[in-house]
Amino acid sequence: MERSTFLKSLAGVGVGTLGLSSLSACKTSSSDSSVNPDVMPAHISGAALDFNKIREDFPRTREEVYMDNASTHPINIYTAAALHRYAEWAKNDVGEPWWPKWSETRQECKDSFAKLINADPDEIAFARTTVEAENNILNGMDLKGGNVVTTDLHYAPSLYGYKMREKREGLEVRIIKHNDWKFDAKDFEGVIDKNTKLVAITLVSNVNGFLVKDVRAIADLAHANGALLYVDIIQGVGAVPVDVKAMGIDMAACSTFKWLMGSKGFGFMYVRKDLQDTRVLPTQHHGGLNFNYGPWTDSPDSALGEFDFKPTTGPAMYEVSYPSYEGVSCAITSMKYIHTLGVENIRNYVRTLTSRLAIEMPKIGYPMITPEGNESPIIVFQAKDPEGAMKKLRAAKINVAMRFGNKLRLSPSIYNNQADIDRILETLS
Repeated sequence: MERSTFLKSLAGVGVGTLGLSSLSACKTSSSDSSVNPDVMPAHISGAALDFNKIREDFPRTREEVYMDNASTHPINIYTAAALHRYAEWAKNDVGEPWWPKWSETRQECKDSFAKLINADPDEIAFARTTVEAENNILNGMDLKGGNVVTTDLHYAPSLYGYKMREKREGLEVRIIKHNDWKFDAKDFEGVIDKNTKLVAITLVSNVNGFLVKDVRAIADLAHANGALLYVDIIQGVGAVPVDVKAMGIDMAACSTFKWLMGSKGFGFMYVRKDLQDTRVLPTQHHGGLNFNYGPWTDSPDSALGEFDFKPTTGPAMYEVSYPSYEGVSCAITSMKYIHTLGVENIRNYVRTLTSRLAIEMPKIGYPMITPEGNESPIIVFQAKDPEGAMKKLRAAKINVAMRFGNKLRLSPSIYNNQADIDRILETLS
């Protein structure tokens, strides 16, 4: 299908001005020093929504086609400005106060993420990475004598963690094999039982982009057997709608460097309020201690012991020391950008790119292993000659991923356009 024909078929997708211009479209862009990270641009909201201008917000597009956002998403010029402002503060003003006065608070950062996944603010903790957060959740659960049910489309390093627990602790791990690169709630029937303590899935698979549509049904099955549901949402949140309440998710985690368009080494963990310090205990402790005796104090309180402390409550019980200030600064601005643009607008626009790839790539010899009609921003094809394909793509300055041998993974975002698709198709034809 020709691009013009394909684009006519997308008329009415409701995503504002489609980004159709060529690579040269964003050769010029405002420098970060002239960008105010606290004020979002008019072109990412309402009637002014313009994906050509959005493309200019991501200088990564200037020299090459970058379509590996499932690995790392570039930050935009507003997030970069926030990071630069933080660096200036750390260079010139760090000390008192311990958090920059000009910034939104760390709690407001949590509030923003809570809004993005429809959680309560007191259900959000900072995390360093998705896998670390998942491990902390597991370490805080009583899994003795039980089993964990997961799938082979869960993140491989997470599966490694479960298998290590099986090897060292005797935890029974049940891994459901995918059915033609997907699964549904029926695949969990007969696998989840009364001894299942946890069901762990990935909302959007990094392997092939499969988006789980029936999370609620899987949650209901887990809950009916007394189990909890953990969901890795790193490849979904910011790109597709996530509603932990509607989906029945008990715990979740994500880093910010993918579709949240933030930095590495920082993320979020969600733990349902009634599970905090009951079924999910903190395993790393951080708090304060008062010495209630002289010479530490001139007036010891006889009602207290010599070493007085109060256990940390709420989601902060899962945090140790300070979060990454750089991560918080980036996330505050990147999530403001996402909220202003709107996740539905993001998904609708990226769908115009993945839909065309789904049609055109098989025609040139790259069969698709992502389920048809999939709504995630990740789309994956099998390459007959993986090395040859990557050599062509690198020579054409096209940055994508080849995973699991011959799985060519394309993951477009809001700054990619149909010219990028043209270039990929021409290079691989």
